[in-house]
Amino acid sequence: MKNVLYSLFLALTIMSLAACSNDDNNDPQLKKGMTLYATIEDMGTRATMTDNDGSWKFAFTTNDVVNVSNEQITSYYTFTNMGNQFASTDAMTTAKATHWYAYFPGNEVDLTKQKGTFDDVANKYAVAGKTNETTTGADGLSIALSAKVAVLRVVEVDKTGTLDINVKTADGKWVKGLTAIKNEDNFAISTNETKTTLLSKTSTAGEISYVIVPAGQKIAIYNGNLLLNTTKEGGLTAGKYYTITSGPTKGTAKALINNTETPIEWVQLWAGGPRFATKDVAKEMTWTDAAKTGSDFAWGENWRAPTDEEITKAGGFSYDWENQKTTTGSPTITLSQKNGEDIVIFTGVQLGYTKNSLTLYNKIDKEGYSNFSFWTSSEGNNYGHHFMIKIQNGIIRAFGILQVEDKTKYHLVRPVLAKSPW
Repeated sequence: MKNVLYSLFLALTIMSLAACSNDDNNDPQLKKGMTLYATIEDMGTRATMTDNDGSWKFAFTTNDVVNVSNEQITSYYTFTNMGNQFASTDAMTTAKATHWYAYFPGNEVDLTKQKGTFDDVANKYAVAGKTNETTTGADGLSIALSAKVAVLRVVEVDKTGTLDINVKTADGKWVKGLTAIKNEDNFAISTNETKTTLLSKTSTAGEISYVIVPAGQKIAIYNGNLLLNTTKEGGLTAGKYYTITSGPTKGTAKALINNTETPIEWVQLWAGGPRFATKDVAKEMTWTDAAKTGSDFAWGENWRAPTDEEITKAGGFSYDWENQKTTTGSPTITLSQKNGEDIVIFTGVQLGYTKNSLTLYNKIDKEGYSNFSFWTSSEGNNYGHHFMIKIQNGIIRAFGILQVEDKTKYHLVRPVLAKSPW
């Protein structure tokens, strides 16, 4: 992934607020009460992500908490952001120099019940760091923190879908959170034996949800029982975000062709759109035959002809005649040749679809146009409808749905899946 989160740098300066005397037993005087000043190298609005360049700008807000510990204590000091500084009334300097460790948003990070929003991601964006040198803290403390998690950017592929994002570790356990590793600038993954949901919500086509997940270790990512992705051994890179879709956008499904089950590849070009077969039905047919469904359809019940609405709705096939290109947000169109014949290649432009393409093949008519067309199952006024593109001398002359076609004419059919493949 080329999209990289901005690195985080936190400078912590701890100063004395009050003193607790140990003069009677000649022990070093320890100082109780500290103020923690926190700055970030790239100041910006908290939890702002720009999808075009992958930037993540981060700044602390009031009431944010950083937990700080050191090698001489077993507990954690809590520093709360009071506006322009963090304050703790019980933090104490040490008698001997030691390493100090800081953890945000705390030493325990619950990754369940995430909301999928920018703000919620910021609240769970785990970072940790340690002092470069040992110190008592009496003269100030500087700690550089770095990300220990990655961000999933989940794109909904169905018209309406239910996200149930859960993550499994390499040993088969389910992620529930992170726990600071004492005297290390890192977190350990905390797990459950049973499936644990990190994000649960209803989403609509193309909607983007953000989920914090552990970095640096191999994980498997699920939407319900559907496996979305398994990382390599090294896991996801901390500080980066990764785009995944809520379900596959490519795959295969069985077609019943000449009474034989045949695997046919399919591809989806936009969120919520139909899943097109990557090839036509072998023989042209009338609209009446093309509009059949279930076991009566040419390829059996797994397939059918698409409707007008589902292939031309927002994000679908649409042409901008003024600018001589497909409408913004619709798949781009490329004119090419294969084996001496013209072909049209549609390529997805939406997030999660830019690697998906669909090829249509031509039928030369008597006027010399290259025709790229297929029946839809829509009709009106006793006419059949079919999608068509006409190209002459490399220029698109017609694009869209022809609604007055004789139902007895023969045209190609480009099937779509009749139902969700999972």
